[in-house]
Amino acid sequence: MSCAAVISVEGQPDEELGQTVRVEVEERIGEATRYRMKYPLAADAGDFPLLTDDRVGPGTAMSVTVPSDGPMGTCLVRGPVTGHRLELRHGTGGSWVEVQGMDTSVVMDREARSTMWSAVTDSEAVGTIVAGYGYVPDIESTAARHLDSAHALVQRESDLRFIRRLARRNGAAFWVTTDATTGVETAHFKRLGSHMAPDVALAVNVDPPSLDRIEISWDVERPTSVTASQLDLAGVSVFDGNVAASPVAPLGARGLAAITGDTRSIHLAAPADDAGGLQARGEAALIESDFFVRATGSTSRSRLGAVLRAHDVVELQGAGSLHSGSWIVSSVSHRIEGEGHRMEFELIRNAWGA
Repeated sequence: MSCAAVISVEGQPDEELGQTVRVEVEERIGEATRYRMKYPLAADAGDFPLLTDDRVGPGTAMSVTVPSDGPMGTCLVRGPVTGHRLELRHGTGGSWVEVQGMDTSVVMDREARSTMWSAVTDSEAVGTIVAGYGYVPDIESTAARHLDSAHALVQRESDLRFIRRLARRNGAAFWVTTDATTGVETAHFKRLGSHMAPDVALAVNVDPPSLDRIEISWDVERPTSVTASQLDLAGVSVFDGNVAASPVAPLGARGLAAITGDTRSIHLAAPADDAGGLQARGEAALIESDFFVRATGSTSRSRLGAVLRAHDVVELQGAGSLHSGSWIVSSVSHRIEGEGHRMEFELIRNAWGA
């Protein structure tokens, strides 16, 4: 059965592997993108040829591309095969294999390293690492510089885990995308919502709708400011790392602090060399807590006329004066069967109002 997605092996479309029963791609902020492709298993001379086919063997680079506005569509994921899951049934039919894989960032998680990063910022360290894997860097600068004479920047984990640690403490996200036309891969290291305007509209209760459903919830019991102070290493002066509000602009008219109208603070105790480094830690904590509105929903590519991607900013329409406006896509589960392409998604927001 033909599939709405193009399946490629080592950069080349494979028509035979395009006859998959189902393709699933899972995108989520803070995680590698995963894919699963399900194929029927046919026996031949007592064996199952697909299970020993190098095209779906360990480490083979497979990709999933779907139609979109671009000339070559949108590449949802590209990366190595990491495993199989299969079921064998007695008789002539019903056996199947699911080919599983992840985006190429998994390669960055294969080797533990012991490195002392000298006189660099977090963003400079990230840029150096991703360039070594052949990625085009799309890195948002961080301010604090780590000196050997103070709190050195020490890596005692894989490159991927190290970068994700730096992302968390700067309120940023790290992810990899592939250009469907050129095959060029870009490594992104950015704070959410700070770099994009909405380019996809999710419409409900308006004609024509582009959503099947959406469920919205919010929780305001979370901090809106950070208090922090430390002595320098010489113990002669105190620097202030207080953060009055999240540095990410609200995606609507009223942010969390404006809604609560009172003081909700946490005390931050983290090693830092100066006020800039301590403030970056506080900002990261507030960025995470600031997204107090969440939504889940579903749609299809044919209904929406676009492909949702994690980390994108979208506009929700028809959700009333409180919840209509800009949202960030925190996860998308793509399910492609035949010509159909379903998308289950999660959204996050740090504001009320359009």
